[in-house]
Amino acid sequence: MKIIIKKIYFLLLLSLVSCGYEPIYSKKGQINFAIESFQTVGDKRINRKIVTAFNLKTQNEIDGYELLINSKKTIVTVSKDATGRTSAYNTIVTVTATLMEDSKVYKEQIFSSNFTYNNTKNKFELSQYQKDIESNLIDIIIEEISIFLVKK
Repeated sequence: MKIIIKKIYFLLLLSLVSCGYEPIYSKKGQINFAIESFQTVGDKRINRKIVTAFNLKTQNEIDGYELLINSKKTIVTVSKDATGRTSAYNTIVTVTATLMEDSKVYKEQIFSSNFTYNNTKNKFELSQYQKDIESNLIDIIIEEISIFLVKK
């Protein structure tokens, strides 16, 4: 019985190795076309994180696309308790990425991610938690933008 199980595991391993699997995010930093310049509008923290994730630099000597990034973060009160105090929040991060070619829109997409969480009594911990949530939401959007930029 053990020999049959070992053979099944071996065949399963052999089939997975030869299937050509490649992680979708392995080419995260590799954009298959040149970005000549970029502009950012909106929340500076979100924009900085996106620019550093893609290592964007203005390169005037090459012909390419112009990337426009418009970002926004909103924190919404979702529910309140009987005394009127906020008991739950929802953080929404929205980024609009637009690729321009010769002053014409080549492609454009809106990326949005949100998270709902409970309020805490300690406002410092709440503020740190909100920053962590914002950072995680931005990371999710960066992955979506990388797929958007790689697809033709």
